[in-house]
Amino acid sequence: MELKKAFGKNVRYYRFKKKYTQEKLAELLDVSTNYVSRMERGQHSASFDIIEDLSKILDVEPYKFF
Repeated sequence: MELKKAFGKNVRYYRFKKKYTQEKLAELLDVSTNYVSRMERGQHSASFDIIEDLSKILDVEPYKFF
């Protein structure tokens, strides 16, 4: 499995655990819903800043996304 796809799958998993929609997560990250959707499908790479923000928002250690 590609790293981007594994990352996206894990972001989606932890987003579901928090019961956040893509829209809510996008709002908290200050990005578009399209960005979150593409990231979760492995079509967009996340920057270190986004990974750090995801970690805080979803209350997950960054390494767990990988």
